[in-house]
Amino acid sequence: MIQVKRVYDALIVGAGPAGNIAALELSKRGFSVAVLDYRERIGDKLCTGVLGMECADRFPIKPELIYRRASTVAIYSPEGRMFRVERPETQALIVDRVSYVSSIATAASHSGAEYWLGWRVSDVSRSSSDVSITAHRGDATDTLRGRMLLVASGFGSPLTESVCLTNGAGRERLVGVQSEVEIGNVTETQVYVGDRVAPGSFGWLVPTSESRGLMGLMSRQSSSGHFERLCDRLVREGQVKRVLSPPRRWGIPIRPLPRTYAERVLVLGDAAGFAKPTTGGGIYYAMLSGAIGAETAADALESNDFSADGLRPYQDRWKDEFGGELRIGYYARMLFESMTDARLERLMKVFLSEDMQKELIRSPVFSFDRHSGIILRTIGHRQMIGLIRSAGPSVLPLLARLARSSVSA
Repeated sequence: MIQVKRVYDALIVGAGPAGNIAALELSKRGFSVAVLDYRERIGDKLCTGVLGMECADRFPIKPELIYRRASTVAIYSPEGRMFRVERPETQALIVDRVSYVSSIATAASHSGAEYWLGWRVSDVSRSSSDVSITAHRGDATDTLRGRMLLVASGFGSPLTESVCLTNGAGRERLVGVQSEVEIGNVTETQVYVGDRVAPGSFGWLVPTSESRGLMGLMSRQSSSGHFERLCDRLVREGQVKRVLSPPRRWGIPIRPLPRTYAERVLVLGDAAGFAKPTTGGGIYYAMLSGAIGAETAADALESNDFSADGLRPYQDRWKDEFGGELRIGYYARMLFESMTDARLERLMKVFLSEDMQKELIRSPVFSFDRHSGIILRTIGHRQMIGLIRSAGPSVLPLLARLARSSVSA
C-alpha cells in the first residue's frame, strides 16, 4: 500500500557526507528534514578515510575515530625509487570514515532530522507546490513530499536526470578499486605511480592500524589486472601479508556537472561531481557542498522562492569556495596523464628532491585539501616548467589553460 507522508521542508536523498551535513545544518535551523538512503549502514562507502586538516578543523571529528596522524608519505616512482615527502606538522588524519560520517547523521537526527535507511528512491516528480519522491523497501512503498529536494546520492545518480539535469554518468571519471589487507611493517601512507601500477594515476597503501591497511588504485582504464599486479608486488616486498576482503570498485568524478541546481532542487557531493581531480578525494568538497546547499536551501525556504534563479546562488557559492580547485586540479591531472613513465621519473627526481621540497612542498602554499597553490607555484618555477615543457608540444595547451585558471582562481 502507498502512503503519502506529511510535507517536509527538505527531502535529502543520500546519507553520505554531503547529505548528512545538509541535514544537520537545516535541522539545527528548525526545518523539517527527511533523509533517505538505500543502505542500512550510514557512511559505508569505499574511501581511504584520509582527512586533511582544513577539513578536520571545519568539520571536527571525535578523537576516538582517528586511527593515526600523517605528516609523511612515501612515493614510489615508476622505476621503484622511493621519495619521502614530509612536513613538520600533521597534514592529514587517517580516520574511521564510516563512524565519522555516521556521527554527523546522529547529530542531525538529534536535531530533528528523520532517517529512512534501507529505502531506495525510484521516482521524483515536481509540481508548482512541492517535490514528491517514491521510495521502496522490500514490498513496502512510500511517497514523501517536500518543499525542496537535495540530491546527494552519489556519482552517476539517475535522480539528477529525473529533475532535468545530467547525471554525469557519461562524463569523465576514474575507477577506484580497494581491498582491506593485513600489512607488514608499514607506518606511513605509500603511493605508487607508473603505467604498470595505474596508468595516468596512482596506487596506494594506507595503514589504518599496526596490522591492517587499505590497498587500492584508481585509473581511467580497467583496473583488474593492475590491482592484481600491485597486490603481487606488495606481497612480494613484504608490505602486504594477505588480502582480507575482496576488491570493491567505485566511480570517481573528475569534473563537476555544468549545472547543479534546478527548480526546487540542489545537487551535492559526488552526485554533482565534487571530487579532487588530482587525488580523487571527495569527502571535504562533499561536506562543503552540503553546508553551502543547506545555506541556500534555508534562504529559499525562508523566502519561499524555489525557482531555478532563486537557487542559482548555490552554484555561485560553491564555485567561489572550491570551483577554482576543481578547474586547476583537472588540468593538472590532464598534464600528469600526458607524461610517460620516463618523463615522470625525471620530474619526480627533481620535484621530490630535498631542495625542491624545501622550496615548494614545505612552503606555506602547500595544502592537503587545496592543491591549486602548489600546482600553480610548480608551473611557475623555472626549473620545473622547463622539465614539463620538454615533454613536447602536447603539454603547451594544458599549461596555457592552467595559466588562465590562475588568473581567474
